[in-house]
Amino acid sequence: MISLEQETVKLLAKEHLLDQDHYLVKDGSLEYRGLKRGTSSAASSEMLHQEQYEWVLGISKKFNPEVCRDQNGKPNPGFIAELPLLARTPAAKYEWSGTHYAVWYIRLRPAERTRSIFDGIVKVEKVLVDDEVGDGMETERIDDLSARILMERNPVCYGSDARWANHLYPIYLTERFVKSQYVSNESFLQMF
Repeated sequence: MISLEQETVKLLAKEHLLDQDHYLVKDGSLEYRGLKRGTSSAASSEMLHQEQYEWVLGISKKFNPEVCRDQNGKPNPGFIAELPLLARTPAAKYEWSGTHYAVWYIRLRPAERTRSIFDGIVKVEKVLVDDEVGDGMETERIDDLSARILMERNPVCYGSDARWANHLYPIYLTERFVKSQYVSNESFLQMF
């Protein structure tokens, strides 16, 4: 699955189909932990170039809130949990395996409509390229991307998915379509 995602990004970047007005929103993290550059094949190594991910956002429905740290470096998950509706955290910059990322959190749903304090919040990741590596992302760009993500949260799919509070509607529809293509357990068992 990861290699298919990377091939898709590589193809879209090669065809110049991604730009500041045409982002690809990926369901899940952009970190690809567990993959090492250049160890599996030259093609895999080539797919992980940062520039190909300039116009790709990773949106995670599940995340570790302990990663959010205060000014003293101590875990501060309450900062994320107490986000008001439609608000975002400041973006944090970090590096993993030679790639620089910006990460921030956005509250999509009102806390009182969710099962836990972290439901209704998504983690947004963006690979930093060029000047962003040294300077970070501009606040206006983060605000614009956050507003676009918030526009994709409706209509809601209450109750039809346990992760409804953290879903973006286009991702929810894509997941539903893919799952509808699966062969049911009964049909699969009747094949044998």
